[in-house]
Amino acid sequence: MSELSSSEPPSEPLSEPPSEPPSEPPSEPPSEPPSPTGPFVSDLFPFPSHLLSTQNYSTSTSHFVAQLNLLSETYSSIRIVKGDGSCFYRSFLYGLITILAEPENESERLRIIEYVQKSIITLEEQGYDPLIMEGFQEELLELLTSTIPSSRSGSLNLHTTLTDPHGPSQMSTWYCRPLCSSYIKSHPETFTPFLLSYPSLDSYCKSEIEPSSIESSEISIQAIVKAFGVKVGVEYLDGHDEEKVVRHVFGEGLEINMLYRPGHYDLIYKK
Repeated sequence: MSELSSSEPPSEPLSEPPSEPPSEPPSEPPSEPPSPTGPFVSDLFPFPSHLLSTQNYSTSTSHFVAQLNLLSETYSSIRIVKGDGSCFYRSFLYGLITILAEPENESERLRIIEYVQKSIITLEEQGYDPLIMEGFQEELLELLTSTIPSSRSGSLNLHTTLTDPHGPSQMSTWYCRPLCSSYIKSHPETFTPFLLSYPSLDSYCKSEIEPSSIESSEISIQAIVKAFGVKVGVEYLDGHDEEKVVRHVFGEGLEINMLYRPGHYDLIYKK
C-alpha cells in the first residue's frame, strides 16, 4: 500500500499536477508496515537501532540501511505508529499535541484551539452536519485544553491519553479528515487543477479523504498543514540512493518530523 499518490511526496508548495511515479526502488522494504493490531503510537525507541533490530535487513536492502545511518546524524528517536490507514493523520495529531504541550508554544496552542473552535462553522458551510461534527470537535478540544504536561509524569500521562483506544485521540484523529476536506473544498483555486479526474472536489474528499481506512495523499498532506498552520518534514526512506535521503517540507510553523517508508509514516525526533 502507499500513502502517497506517487512514490514520493512533492516539495512545498504544489506548483503543477503530480507527475508519473518514478521507477520502482531497487528493492522493497524488508518488512510490512506496523500491524494494524498494534498500539496507536509506540513508546519512544532509539533511532535507527530499533528499526535495524526489528527489520529483516539483508544485502538486498543495503541502501535502506545506508539511508537509516544517514538519518541517524540528525534523528535519535522514533515512535512506531499503527498501520491501519490513518498513520499519517495519527502521526500528525500526536506530533502536534505533544509540541503544543510545551510551555514555549502556548501562543500557538491558543491559536489552534481558536481554529478548532471555529471549525464547525466552516464545516457547516461545506455541507457537513454540525450536530455530528460537534462530538468529534469536542474530543479534539479536550486534547488541546486539558492535556498540558508540566513535568516528566505529565508527559507520560499525555502519551497514555493519546494512545488510549477509549480516549479522545481516536475521534480526534478522524476529525482531521473533515478538517482536511473542508480546507480543500474552500480553496478550489489551489486544488482543482490537481484533481481533474474527479467530477468535483466534494467527490474527491468523500472517496479519498473522509473514509477512515483511506490513507493520506500528497493533496491531503498539503491541506492539513495549511489548515492548522504548521510544518511537516518528511524523510523519504525509499532505498534509491545510499548517499542521500530526500526530505520534503510541507507548510510553515511548528515542525513535526516523520519517516516515510513506502506505505507508512512514523514519527521521528531530532537530536
